[in-house]
Amino acid sequence: MADLLIRNIPPATKNALQARAARNRRSQQSEALSILEASLGNPSKSWVARLRDAAVSAGGFDLELPPRHAPRDRDTPLWG
Repeated sequence: MADLLIRNIPPATKNALQARAARNRRSQQSEALSILEASLGNPSKSWVARLRDAAVSAGGFDLELPPRHAPRDRDTPLWG
C-alpha cells in the first residue's frame, strides 16, 4: 500500500481530525483514510462497513430484539 504525506495542516484541522478519530475509536491515520475513501466514493468498501458508517453518521439506531423462548430443562432430550 502506498504512503501519503500531508504537510502544513492547520492546527484546527488537525485537532478536528484527532477529535473525530477519538469519537470513532480509530487512529488518526484510519480516520483520514476513511474520510478520503468516503469522499472519493471508494466502491471497494464492504457493505457492512458502509452500513456501519451510515449508522454512525445518523447517530446510531436500536434494533428490536425478537422474543426468546424459555430455556430447556437439562434433562429434556433434544430430539423426541
